[in-house]
Amino acid sequence: MNKLVLISALLASVGVQAAQAASVEAFANATVQPAGPRTGSSGTNYFNIEGSDNGGFASYGVARFDLAAMKADFDALYGAGGWRVDNVVLELTQSNAGFTTDGGVQIYFTGDDAVSIANDGTSPLSHPFAGDFADALLVKSYAFTEIGSGTVENHTLYLAGGANGAGGLSLAANILADNLVTLALVDADAAVAATYAGHTNSSYAGPTLSVSVAAVPEPETYALMLAGLGLVGALARRRMA
Repeated sequence: MNKLVLISALLASVGVQAAQAASVEAFANATVQPAGPRTGSSGTNYFNIEGSDNGGFASYGVARFDLAAMKADFDALYGAGGWRVDNVVLELTQSNAGFTTDGGVQIYFTGDDAVSIANDGTSPLSHPFAGDFADALLVKSYAFTEIGSGTVENHTLYLAGGANGAGGLSLAANILADNLVTLALVDADAAVAATYAGHTNSSYAGPTLSVSVAAVPEPETYALMLAGLGLVGALARRRMA
């Protein structure tokens, strides 16, 4: 039996379950302009991040996700408190327009799930982003490049064991503690005009959060795993002798 097969058999014997992943589309999104969230059906059909060069159309985007059903499925599989977040990816689908322009975008996490992002005049939000979410933490920056409508971008927001910033760490902790997640995508330069599908878009999926999790082994499972890895090492040394 080779080492990989032996390790797989060991993990199965101590009941370590394989990682699982699930995705959820935003149930609400807004394009926040200087006058507030963009009104009408376009305010939810599209998700725009536009810099100050775009004048009154300058905007940042906010997407809100409900993870309750996803977390219930993970709890059913691993037991409540029996799983950890391994990876979080934000999927965005380009839905480009004539004004779409390449440029920098920043993704922020905020724990403020209560502020309205509705496009009915009730939201207090307005572009520019500064000050709208006092607790906002930068997760990552990226360069938006127009490719074509229907193109799906995948942005890793958190990776267990990776070089995560404060925003990514807070996001992962929030997923464990809360059912709602709110993300803001903000213009990082004056010229950018990133255009994505919103959650009511008739052609493409809106902002989608993909979460991968894995079991949190019990202390006795760690002991068995260490013992098994020791056995693997002993067998390797015997073969080399």
